[in-house]
Amino acid sequence: MNSQKFSILTVFFLFLMIILSSIEGSSIPHSYIFTFDKLIHFVEYCLLGIFLIYMFSGASKYPISAGLIAGVFYSFIDELYQSTVFGRSSSIFDVIADVVGLIFSVFIVKFVFKSYRYD
Repeated sequence: MNSQKFSILTVFFLFLMIILSSIEGSSIPHSYIFTFDKLIHFVEYCLLGIFLIYMFSGASKYPISAGLIAGVFYSFIDELYQSTVFGRSSSIFDVIADVVGLIFSVFIVKFVFKSYRYD
């Protein structure tokens, strides 16, 4: 898949993430450090990291670095947005799970897909 198709897929995934972040808090269970919620954050941002890396592959000399920076930035924005949704709050533990997912996406791209070895 070329970077343009990954760009479209990434934008679609970001919109999906915004929709899920807009769900009111009364329907979401409270969580603490290691819960199912953190696993969802991890998987969600791992996928986002893969999409971002491949999206930036056509636009940047360093797609992994660009993908990580964009992913971390979006994680903070997403948590700030969630704090404005009724019944939701932001959590530093969510951001940590997001960043760990983004870092894991680099390992997947480098070792599973065996690409971008010199970023």
